[in-house]
Amino acid sequence: MNILLIKQTSLGDVVHATAAIRSVREAYPQAHITALTSSTASDILRTNRDINELLTFDRYRVKSDWWRHPLWTINHFLRTFSAVRKQSYDLAIDLQGSWKTIIFLWAARAARRYTKGRWWFVDHFHQPTLHAIDEMAGVLALAGVRSSYAVPLLDVDGHATQAVANLLPPSGNKEKPIALLCPLTRWPTKNWPISQFATLAEQLSDEFQVVFSGSPEDRSVIEQAIARGGGRASINLAGRLSLIEFSALVARSGVVITGDSLPMHVASAFDRPLVALFGPTNEDLVGPRNRSARVIRADMDCQRCYRRRRCPRACIGAITVDEVCSAIQGVLGSQHA
Repeated sequence: MNILLIKQTSLGDVVHATAAIRSVREAYPQAHITALTSSTASDILRTNRDINELLTFDRYRVKSDWWRHPLWTINHFLRTFSAVRKQSYDLAIDLQGSWKTIIFLWAARAARRYTKGRWWFVDHFHQPTLHAIDEMAGVLALAGVRSSYAVPLLDVDGHATQAVANLLPPSGNKEKPIALLCPLTRWPTKNWPISQFATLAEQLSDEFQVVFSGSPEDRSVIEQAIARGGGRASINLAGRLSLIEFSALVARSGVVITGDSLPMHVASAFDRPLVALFGPTNEDLVGPRNRSARVIRADMDCQRCYRRRRCPRACIGAITVDEVCSAIQGVLGSQHA
């Protein structure tokens, strides 16, 4: 069989999709599985052992540059259409269901098509009140595929593990477990105050080797926060890791503290001790599902407003350092119970 699986958009969503991809592989162990994902997320799936062929679409460049470079945008769509239509498929499943993905499902030469959402021309599954992984499982069920996994699945790359080890200083802290702090997300409203992360780092530094991570744009912000918090023993790897190397860092961490973003999903995939801080988004829909996770909700009265830029209540700021420390102890204690 030839099977096409489509999943783009955010990095965390693509990590979620690894559970569905594994279920399809187990249902069709001899199939040739082609995955179409966004260019920025390609490293998440590039080493995935359940995928035979990986196609990419640069959705973020299309979104930002279509009006400045219309010819490039049209050509990029046409090239991706051509790649999708290069072979015919027995089964095509769109696990995203947005217009930027459904057009490729529509264009695919497929005997059977299924999608998430409410698209009139194709069999679809739409239950947005379910957790994201469970909603994708509903799409698989339409295709006759049983979903066997409730958590995402990632593999550790040996070369990336060595690269991460080379970045960590060979000091006395080497013997300590890593506390990985990922303070910044793409939504300002999801961010627990960086000053609180700096205070937390200081409190953890006796017991853990504290490592900060983030994007290249986050590096200076984290550096300043560490300096203001005393800068004792914290390591700033923001902007210094590829996605594959970041996954390797998460896999070897003793505990991960983060908001609702990619690090949370990666930690869940590796079942690492995890404290996830939630503000404007709903943990019931996207939260971690691994055994070694604790969620701290900003405020019981939080409306889960899903505002990206500004929350008038700044709910997530109400979480205290003491609450996070208590959750860390709780999640580590449960691991050894």
